[in-house]
Amino acid sequence: MTMRARGTGSNGTGSNGTGSNGTGSNGTGSNGTGTKKLRGPALFSLITTVSVLLLTGCGPANPDLRPEDSKLRDGISLLLKDLDAHHPQSKNWDQNLVDAQIKRALPKGVSTPAGWKLTWANASPSELPYVYVPWALIGQYPNHFTSENANYSGGTPVPSTVVKDLANQQFGDDEYFAAIVSARYSKVDTKWVVFTSVPYLPVTDNAYGWATASNGRWKVIDFGTAVVGCGNVPAAVQSEFGFTCPTN
Repeated sequence: MTMRARGTGSNGTGSNGTGSNGTGSNGTGSNGTGTKKLRGPALFSLITTVSVLLLTGCGPANPDLRPEDSKLRDGISLLLKDLDAHHPQSKNWDQNLVDAQIKRALPKGVSTPAGWKLTWANASPSELPYVYVPWALIGQYPNHFTSENANYSGGTPVPSTVVKDLANQQFGDDEYFAAIVSARYSKVDTKWVVFTSVPYLPVTDNAYGWATASNGRWKVIDFGTAVVGCGNVPAAVQSEFGFTCPTN
């Protein structure tokens, strides 16, 4: 599946993430205030926050060790619920089969910048072939990765604040859709940043994008799986990170 830009602006915020007004029917109660109710995305956001706090209550003494199966299973379950809440049409597996799949012995997996990756070599077409469990849901962050999601030889790393801003622009309030990794400043022209997006669940392909400095902020200008930024990103910057554009 090809992933294209989502029409984000420079403010870096998603269009969702707000709940309904939640007011009572007459706006009055025993203390003169209405009763507020959480519904839809707002309620899911609250449940997710509580779940993350429970999942990350304590981590291993050595963050490079494989996470416990219980934390991996809980993380996968939360990812599945998040997808149901935000992108139910993207599900391409049988939920009953997946529920049974994650109850069985889990693969060993590997650590990557996007999260702990589990791969099922013999998964059926209706099961999960792989999943990345985010580090935020596991409650640990390795000192060393055993596998990379992308490996750009050029540029220099960007700070986590910039990575968070890019993620907000791409995914809004849906922080458990994909990870933004391998974000790097260009050395050729420091006004440009390249980054890679890795979906946690197998609903779309990895993608990459470009952001440029605009009014003191980083603005994502293009995002996709191929021929990204052509016509906008200077050829020398594209080449720095191993990309080329059609000449005709």
